[in-house]
Amino acid sequence: MDGNEELSERQLRVIPFLLGAPSVEEGCKRARVSKAAVYGWLRDETFRHELKRHRDAVIERALDSLKANISKATETLVKLLDSDKEVTQARAAEDIIEFTQKALEYDELERCIRSLEESISQEKRR
Repeated sequence: MDGNEELSERQLRVIPFLLGAPSVEEGCKRARVSKAAVYGWLRDETFRHELKRHRDAVIERALDSLKANISKATETLVKLLDSDKEVTQARAAEDIIEFTQKALEYDELERCIRSLEESISQEKRR
């Protein structure tokens, strides 16, 4: 069950407006629903869960789009290293170095987490 059975059509209709607006108040205005109603719904666990589910889906789609274009973005940065403008070359080099450092840090954190999880798992078995 996805929880939609417990929400009214009005509640389901307001969710995209809340997700697309910079604030709850603006979302209410765009959806033509009172702030009092929406703030009341936000106290309801089912509504909050459905809003979060929709928000997570939007974020997942955005991340998928970014992942799909990472190679193209990387190729563009590498091409900019050969730019005629030194400032463009420098900026591209800085970005590449920064992104590489972050990727290495992420990999190291991932290794540490796996190691900790393994240690905890071994400790639980004892």
